[in-house]
Amino acid sequence: MPDYTRPGVYVNEIPASSQPVTAVATCTVVFVGCAASGPVNQPVLISSFTEYQRLFQRTAEAEQHSQPDPMTLAVMAFFGNGGKDAYICRLASKNDENDVAGLTVNDYNRFYQTVLATLHDYSLLLLPGQQWHSNKHAQSNAVISATLAFCQQQRQCMLLLDLAADVQLSSAAGASSLGLPASSFAALYYPWVTITNPLAKGTLTIPPAAVAAGLYCRNDARYGVWKAPAGVSAKLIGITGLVYQIDDNLQQQLNPMGINCIRTLPRVGTVIWGARTLASQADPDWRYISVRRTAIFIEQSVLQSLQWAVFEPNDHSLWQAVRRNISNFMVTLFRAGAFQGASPQEAFFVRCGLNETMTQQDITQHRLIIELGFAPVKPAEFVVIRITYPLGSP
Repeated sequence: MPDYTRPGVYVNEIPASSQPVTAVATCTVVFVGCAASGPVNQPVLISSFTEYQRLFQRTAEAEQHSQPDPMTLAVMAFFGNGGKDAYICRLASKNDENDVAGLTVNDYNRFYQTVLATLHDYSLLLLPGQQWHSNKHAQSNAVISATLAFCQQQRQCMLLLDLAADVQLSSAAGASSLGLPASSFAALYYPWVTITNPLAKGTLTIPPAAVAAGLYCRNDARYGVWKAPAGVSAKLIGITGLVYQIDDNLQQQLNPMGINCIRTLPRVGTVIWGARTLASQADPDWRYISVRRTAIFIEQSVLQSLQWAVFEPNDHSLWQAVRRNISNFMVTLFRAGAFQGASPQEAFFVRCGLNETMTQQDITQHRLIIELGFAPVKPAEFVVIRITYPLGSP
C-alpha cells in the first residue's frame, strides 16, 4: 500500500485476476521409438536435423556405411518438409537402457503414463519403426493401438501412422481386411515414398507419415490449423518417386475409408491428395483432419488458459470474465477464417452461467461448467462443375 502524504493524483497498477485465452502451438511433433544413441526415456526438444544428428545419431562415418534407422529417416523427412520443432523420445526396455530392439507395448505404455502425460505442448505423435501390418496379431499393431488409446485419452494430439512396406492396396476389400482402427485421432498415409539420401549416395524408401507431419507444420504456419493439409498447396519436398502409383479408380475406393493417398499429378507434382481421419465412415462428424485438429487446438487453448479460474469465486463476475475471454479468442479465429458463418453469432457460441450451463447444485458442488460450440470449416473435397450446352440457336 503506497504512503499517500501529499495531495495529488496517484496511479496503482493492479494485476488482473483473469488472463486472455492464448493459442497453443500446433506444429510440435513427438517421435517415440528407437534411436542409435542419445538420452533414454526422456523427451528432448530439437529444432533441426543437425541437432538430431548431434544428439541421437551415430558418427557420420558410420552412418554413411549403413541404412539409417527408422527414427533418423522420420526426423530427416520431417525437417526436410518444413518441420519446426520436435521432441525425440528414445525408448529402452525397463530392465536394460541399452536394449532398444526388444521394446514391448508395456515399455511404450509406461513411457506414455509416466513421462509423456506430463507434456502439454505437442499436437502430433509419430512412431518411427512401427507400421500397421495385415496380421492383426503383429506386435507393431499392438503398439499403435496402445498409442492411439493414449491420444484419445489425452485429447491433445493426433497419431499419424503408416502401413507396413509390404502392404499393397488394390481395392477397398483389401483395405478392409487390415482391420484399421476407426478413430478421428488417427490419420493414415499411403504409399511409401522415395527420397534422395542426404547422408550418402542413392535413394531411400521411407514411410510417409513423417513427410505429412512436416507438411502439417508448413500448412499451419501459412494458413492455419483449420486448413486441410492436402491439395495442390500440399506439395511434398524432396520426393523422387512413389513405391506404388495410385489412379482415380483406386483412390475412389480408398478415400471413403480414410486412407489418404499420395499422388503425383500432372503440372502439380507429388502432393497429398486426401484429408480424412480414420473415422471417415464410423463418425462422419469427425471425418476431416482439419476439423479434429481445430477442435484439439481450441480445447487445449481454452484448457491451458483458464487455469486462473481455479479457486476463484464461482459467481457472476467469474462467468462474465470466462465468457468474455473465450469469446475474444473465438472472434480472433473467426476473423482469421477458422469458422463458417457470416458473423461471429453464426460461427460460434460461448455459454456459462446459472440456469444456462449450471444448476444451483453444480455451484454447490464447486463446478464451473462452460459450453463452447463452433461451426468448423470443411474442405471442398468434391468440386462439381456443371456445364450447360446451348440446345439450339436463339
